[in-house]
Amino acid sequence: MKVIIAVDESAYGKKIIETIAHRQWQPDTAFRIISVVEPVSWDEVENENWAGLSKSMFEKRKKNATDLCLELKKILETQHPDCTVHVDVREGNPRKEILGAAIDWMADKILIGAHGHDLCDRFVWGGVSRAVATAAPCSVEIVRPYTRRSKEEHCAKEQKNEATV
Repeated sequence: MKVIIAVDESAYGKKIIETIAHRQWQPDTAFRIISVVEPVSWDEVENENWAGLSKSMFEKRKKNATDLCLELKKILETQHPDCTVHVDVREGNPRKEILGAAIDWMADKILIGAHGHDLCDRFVWGGVSRAVATAAPCSVEIVRPYTRRSKEEHCAKEQKNEATV
């Protein structure tokens, strides 16, 4: 099975990998951790200093994405030594690059996080997740981070939810 794991530069990417690493995978599973760095456009500003700053920021973000993907690769390889893990850092539009990677690599599945930053994040996917899920040539799973909660915490949350209904 070929699985693409799409992550971004945020700390959320590491949580997604940890969640995926806790699952059982067939020994011959091949993972491709992909991160897409979107260029910052400063074309409107006619100042050569901004262009240099923009390029410098982009290169730093690309290096950070590469470092993150390599760190995530180690996590997966440690948990699943019989699987292969590849890293793919791309430049461009995340939606297009993730879909392009799925087509090029003939992926069987895409795992992607959805992390809304508002109160209704359980009902609203991120824009990239939604675009990938609706246009992908393979199965797509929206992954939420694995959280360890004690039985007491779980019961307390359930009681709180029942009380608000």
